[in-house]
Amino acid sequence: MSPPLPRHLMTAAVCLAALVGPAAFAQTKSKAPAKASAPAKAPAASPCDALADDPEDPFRAAPGVETRLIDADKAVAACKAAVEAAPEDGRLRYALSRALQRSGDEAGAVDALQRAAERSYPIAENMVGMLYQQQRQPEQAAQWVRRSADHGYLPAQMLLGALYHQGMGVPQDAVQAVAWYRKAADAGYPLAQVALAQLYHKGDGVPQDDAQALAWNHKAAAANYPGGQSGVGDAYYHGWGVQQDAKQAFAWYRKAGDQGYPPALAALGVMYHNGEGGAPKDDAKALDYLKQAAELGFAPAQPLVAALQQSAAPAK
Repeated sequence: MSPPLPRHLMTAAVCLAALVGPAAFAQTKSKAPAKASAPAKAPAASPCDALADDPEDPFRAAPGVETRLIDADKAVAACKAAVEAAPEDGRLRYALSRALQRSGDEAGAVDALQRAAERSYPIAENMVGMLYQQQRQPEQAAQWVRRSADHGYLPAQMLLGALYHQGMGVPQDAVQAVAWYRKAADAGYPLAQVALAQLYHKGDGVPQDDAQALAWNHKAAAANYPGGQSGVGDAYYHGWGVQQDAKQAFAWYRKAGDQGYPPALAALGVMYHNGEGGAPKDDAKALDYLKQAAELGFAPAQPLVAALQQSAAPAK
């Protein structure tokens, strides 16, 4: 049975954000790559692939096209012909789902996505799982996410870890969460590296170890993932697993803040307010950074914005 029709196929992505929180899944200028263990030899690209493959799909046969740039008429025709010629090819059915979505046929897009997932196409399995999660059917969501994770899709491994951590559709189990985060982290997925770092910092499912937390954040930072950069900044600011160094903290927060990462923007605001890390005390800059963080949905920044605005208001 197909999941109920959502308002828009891409809204399923909000489920991952809700599970892992803004510190791991934030609005940034650079996205962590959605990887999997790609096949040893890429399949031959068809006209359907060239017109509608997903650039975030590690199993794609062509470079990929952003959804908004798909030529719907050409892609739908090419992908319907390709699926008719190779009905068991999940990749082609996934490309068809993207073409149909671009054409405005949401029902057809969901049906094609479901059929791609039923043929064990990893990114489609994960997306179907997120659609079930969006529809508040966590057990079915977890089943599909696990299938995708077992097929090597790193975002699904990350998501399955989050499901175990939250106890959504599966028993709450921090050890299983660590195992799935580690699987994706070992394969180089930055979101999972940051999630694993957070568990080491908290001692959740693993012994508390700030040196390990810092090491995993450094791995994510090396991939230019702002969550890792901000995590390294936290370590230097608080002295977690490293000697406290406000200048290093400021430098790392700036790297993440330049990519629009909300927790780092808030941290920069605090440092400007306090005049820390070589930054001059500057409440105008502090307020600007904190407002940016609040506008991106980082709740801890909101009371700080209010406090600064109140202190700046003229006395009555």
